[in-house]
Amino acid sequence: MRIHIEQIDSSRAVDEPAVRRLIARILAAEDRRQYDLTLVLTDSGHLRRLNRRFRNIDRVTDVISFAMLEGIGGFPHQRHLGDIYISLPRTWRQARDYGTTFDDELFRLVTHGLLHLLGYDHCKPRQACRMRQREERYLYGSRPAAGDR
Repeated sequence: MRIHIEQIDSSRAVDEPAVRRLIARILAAEDRRQYDLTLVLTDSGHLRRLNRRFRNIDRVTDVISFAMLEGIGGFPHQRHLGDIYISLPRTWRQARDYGTTFDDELFRLVTHGLLHLLGYDHCKPRQACRMRQREERYLYGSRPAAGDR
């Protein structure tokens, strides 16, 4: 497994070893150790352009994932799971708004983006519940009490 982290926005220091450990732990738990991925830490303008170009939504977002292995099976020789883009300024703002730390919010966004690469979604209520349970499992070790983030 190779985890490539590219930090385009240098406005915030990022604990790359901790991010790598989180990603490796999730990939191992999901039995996807053999896959590589790229994490791009960038600015809000970059995410807005990606959102507009690929999703036809002209606004900033916090995280966007581009999966290389859509559907079941994918390509047997393909080892690149996909790319995750995260806006560091948005991460910082959300951390303040949610009353948490920058690192905790970054870990939440990394986990969310990675789960999308692994095929989880939140378009329908049942899917959203399943994805949220996975996020909580990987971030908190178990499901937090009602009302907890």
